[in-house]
Amino acid sequence: MEQSIVNEVVSALEAVKSYGQPGFWILLSILIVLVLVIAAVVYQRIVIKRFQTASKATQENFETIAVDLRKRALEVKKQDEGLRKRELEVKERRQQQVLKRSQRALKGSVSHTMLQPDFKGMTSVGPDSSKADLQRKLDEARLQNSKSDREPGRQASTQ
Repeated sequence: MEQSIVNEVVSALEAVKSYGQPGFWILLSILIVLVLVIAAVVYQRIVIKRFQTASKATQENFETIAVDLRKRALEVKKQDEGLRKRELEVKERRQQQVLKRSQRALKGSVSHTMLQPDFKGMTSVGPDSSKADLQRKLDEARLQNSKSDREPGRQASTQ
């Protein structure tokens, strides 16, 4: 095939030669321009191919980086959830401790008020209790509390 193209070009040159010198130079300049255009097209194709190869490699790198970033984001999210859970647990423990302290303070306040000499008793819908009954109930409650404080298993569970 290449041989036939060369033969055609040679026969074209001989035909132009028969027309004289100016036709030969015109045809030669056209051929040179044609060769330059073909070279430019080939060069562009090579450049485009290289660019596509580089672009493909860059795309693969971006995809790899994106996968890594997604993994890291998932890890950070898990860590954040763990931290939030721990913070909630700590907050709940603090609230329980404050509640226990408040309950102890309230018990102490009620006990202190009931032991005062001018304490008349609580008003309620039910029958009035005598001062001696209230004192007896308070003593029983103290006795039970002191027994539970002495037991090692119960002491750990109440704290």
